[in-house]
Amino acid sequence: MNPAAAGVLTVLLLAGCQSDPVLRSARMSPAHYRLLVDRCHVIDRAQLEGDLHALALRKCPAGAEALQNIQSLPSRQGSLFGECLRRGALQAEVRCLP
Repeated sequence: MNPAAAGVLTVLLLAGCQSDPVLRSARMSPAHYRLLVDRCHVIDRAQLEGDLHALALRKCPAGAEALQNIQSLPSRQGSLFGECLRRGALQAEVRCLP
């Protein structure tokens, strides 16, 4: 592999951890979502819960009920050089207000 290609590959691998946080949602039924937040650099659980609340508001513009079934999950964040030392993930469910 030539040096330029190796440099580009390294930047792409490092960028995977820098796209922090990963926010995902899956619609379970009308106005009911499963939310997932996964961070490479986590300060504390409150930070992850804040990410879940922000995602809930994006999915529920009229407002959302309280998050339910909050669960810690193994983080899928990772990197080639181990810069994700404090990673974490939370999953929750939310119902949107009418």
